[in-house]
Amino acid sequence: MAWLIHRITGVALTLYIFLHLYVLSHIKDPFQFESLMNLFKNPFVKIGEIGLIGLVIAHSLNGLRLTFIDAGLSTRFQKPMFWTAFATGALILMGAKWSFIGGIH
Repeated sequence: MAWLIHRITGVALTLYIFLHLYVLSHIKDPFQFESLMNLFKNPFVKIGEIGLIGLVIAHSLNGLRLTFIDAGLSTRFQKPMFWTAFATGALILMGAKWSFIGGIH
């Protein structure tokens, strides 16, 4: 299951990066930039940003778990590390969500 999550988040982040760079490279006019900034105030965009943070957290913590295993940590620790990464990621995402929704300015 962890390998599937890692691959899905990796593909999703790659697609996001290409889309992000495409959009940024095509904004030349200050009015276009301003309308894009106003779009970011939309609640659906904020939910998407929280989802993006969730993808980054899941991918990075699972990558850290894989690094430990590649470095020689016994494979019997795979499941405990997965659930530890899951819980840690959930806590980080809760803090990030609170910040994005408006808890920290």
